[in-house]
Amino acid sequence: MNRSGRVLFISSAALGLTFAGDVLAQQAQAQAGAENVSALQEVVVTATKRASTVQDTPISMTAVTGREIEDRGFTDFTAFAQTVPGISMKSSGPGQTEFEMRGMTSSGGNSATVGFYLDDTPMSAPAAAQIGKVVVDPNLYDLNRVEVLRGPQGTLYGSGSMGGTIKVITNQPNPNAFEASGKLFASGYDGSGNGFNNGESGMINLPFGGGMAALRIVGSYEHDSGWIDRIVIQAPNFPLETGCDASGFCANRGNVAAAPVGQDFKRVNDERLTGARATLLVKPTDNLSITGSFLYQNIHQGGLSQIDTDPGTYTNYQAFNLPEPFTDRVDIGSLSVQYHFPSADLTSVTSYWNRDTLVRQDGTEELQWVLTTLAGVGGPLAGCPIPLPIYPNPALCAPGPTTPTPLEDDKSWQTTEEVRLASSGDTDFKWLVGYFYQDFESDWDLYVLQPGAAPIFGTGDAFTQTQPTKIIQNSVFGEVSYRFTPQWTVTAGLRRYSYTNEVTTNVAGYLSSTGSDTVSSLTNSAKDQGVNPRLNLAYEPGKELLLYATASKGFRPGGANQPVPVGAVGLGPACEANLQAIYGTNQFVPAPNTFNPDSVWTYELGEKWRTSDNKVVLNGAIYYSKWTDAQQFVPISCGFNFTTNTGTAAIKGAEVELDALVAPGLVFAANAAYTHAFFDPTTVLPGVVAANGLEVQDVPKMTSNASLSYRVPLSNGMTFVSRIEDTYVSSREEVTFALFTIPSYQLANARAGVEGDNWSAMLFVNNLADKLAEISNAYQINVGIATFQRATVAPPRTIGLELSYRLK
Repeated sequence: MNRSGRVLFISSAALGLTFAGDVLAQQAQAQAGAENVSALQEVVVTATKRASTVQDTPISMTAVTGREIEDRGFTDFTAFAQTVPGISMKSSGPGQTEFEMRGMTSSGGNSATVGFYLDDTPMSAPAAAQIGKVVVDPNLYDLNRVEVLRGPQGTLYGSGSMGGTIKVITNQPNPNAFEASGKLFASGYDGSGNGFNNGESGMINLPFGGGMAALRIVGSYEHDSGWIDRIVIQAPNFPLETGCDASGFCANRGNVAAAPVGQDFKRVNDERLTGARATLLVKPTDNLSITGSFLYQNIHQGGLSQIDTDPGTYTNYQAFNLPEPFTDRVDIGSLSVQYHFPSADLTSVTSYWNRDTLVRQDGTEELQWVLTTLAGVGGPLAGCPIPLPIYPNPALCAPGPTTPTPLEDDKSWQTTEEVRLASSGDTDFKWLVGYFYQDFESDWDLYVLQPGAAPIFGTGDAFTQTQPTKIIQNSVFGEVSYRFTPQWTVTAGLRRYSYTNEVTTNVAGYLSSTGSDTVSSLTNSAKDQGVNPRLNLAYEPGKELLLYATASKGFRPGGANQPVPVGAVGLGPACEANLQAIYGTNQFVPAPNTFNPDSVWTYELGEKWRTSDNKVVLNGAIYYSKWTDAQQFVPISCGFNFTTNTGTAAIKGAEVELDALVAPGLVFAANAAYTHAFFDPTTVLPGVVAANGLEVQDVPKMTSNASLSYRVPLSNGMTFVSRIEDTYVSSREEVTFALFTIPSYQLANARAGVEGDNWSAMLFVNNLADKLAEISNAYQINVGIATFQRATVAPPRTIGLELSYRLK
């Protein structure tokens, strides 16, 4: 059953299930879309790497069919994820989102705390860089379903699945019927200069070989006109910072909103997405199926979906005209081979992907602020009352209006292989064994070039860093389940893992540890091994109720920090003073070059209940997690940062989900999650002061979603469809320059339209109240400074029309 869902639709299990299940699922979805259903229907999932329904799977999870995602109007994964209980996120826009669950923040470290899979291909990269923790933002057209598994999934899904796992599962080819579909939408942002958004998606399924093969092709194009403006202040009137002390430390940004405008660029965060997916299925025998797939997707934005928190409008302010484009290209290929033996199923999945992300940001104001620290502790700017580079003062020491241009280029490659053998049939004893191999490489390159600064610093290279990384992981895993009475089932699993990790960091530039063009190289190697166990006990007194208890463990690898400069050159004096201050000692303590793995144990009690007529479903869970050696982010006011293992965090929480068919065609759904995540009282995060204990970063205490949908038949075979939906996310604690609070937000959407046998037409309004909602604070190329931050925001009120067609 669809846990955040409204009307639930039968879904297939995609990879790992027989193709007959796929055909049945697609037919049921099509039928359900056109009829006024009188009962909630369940979703078939593969959360345990074998087919079962949500209500029969004893873990906390949400499953949403692709058809429902379309019915709710979601075109990007971030908007959908906000409606799922237990998920929090940090984002800089499309293709730049980190997902977190159950308080397991990924603010520190290099690896994600939530596993992300596209079909059976793992997409969470276990390395530093922009794309180290952010996941691909797949187009949501022609999906079969999305599964969100809460709690550690380390036994079946490996490293990085500490808080949970997200599985995006596509529709597979149908060798028994020709199929085609298409969708068009057009919309505009209310009050944003009449920007026009549009998107076109299509699917064609071509059977051949007399029911033995099929090719399914999906293509999408989307254009978002953007809603954020970029204003360049008229030179030389960029306002000075205020609240500055004798050392040059400034606490407040100047009044940029009142400064004269030199150039005004409208809707700079315009986005274009181009994507294609092709899947070929060949079934030479009833027992053997071979599936090859390839996905290409390219996202380009003219600017990021971020605003300046001061003054907090849909605007970025700059001293110079420096566009901030972003591109994200991903290519994914996979080959799945499945063979059905008389009593077991063998599955082999081989995948390869490469991803290249390029982002350019304006670092002028940030670098200006950081350089003021040099004036207070000595160095080439000592004695300069007006620092670089915004306020040129050639008579003293500034070389003129030179502009730093930070550029980050992240490339990653990954090859994986998973082979598993699982028992089949409805037997009391079930088993599964498997092997997983991952070979991951990345090259994170960061450049901050400022040619006009050479007369002062001896180089026009402000900061250059390259960081090639290679990680190899191997693991064997297994799980057994025994139903020792008709009501009681026990499941136990183990994953034995090992990994090797090598990171080389090369730095140069006047802001680096060398303070010059001299390159400093540091190589860190690490390896580790261990076991992730899981134990689950399920009790089913009847078909209407399932109770379960689970204890499970998750982990993620350690990694390397970028070197923090110390000594007499560049920012060394400032950073050294910062490190001494934040550690509270008279003796200098260097920033760590590496950090260790962290792990979590979670203990969970849950229930799944439904009425005998399947009109009401109520699922809930409570849990306690102990997060050991937590990797956390530490900012330094000189502009650098590092990750350290802080200690132990205790996380307590609960989730509840309700679906109710209150009348024929009228479905009410609601979910909520509560998370209480605090570090042990003895834990101190360097540089962060918290009056009421140290709260785990980026975690909202409360999230909720509620919706009401209605379907009623009209004359001439048409159906009226309507939906209203509201999402709430409470405030979160965030650390960039210092500890601060991101405000809560609430977003409401509404849709209404008509459906025919194979078509639909919908009017929609998203963000009904036109709220300026801060999704997360952004810490990317720009360093954390005291005067202002960037915040990623949701789109303003959006009004549009959506048309879709399905050929049956």
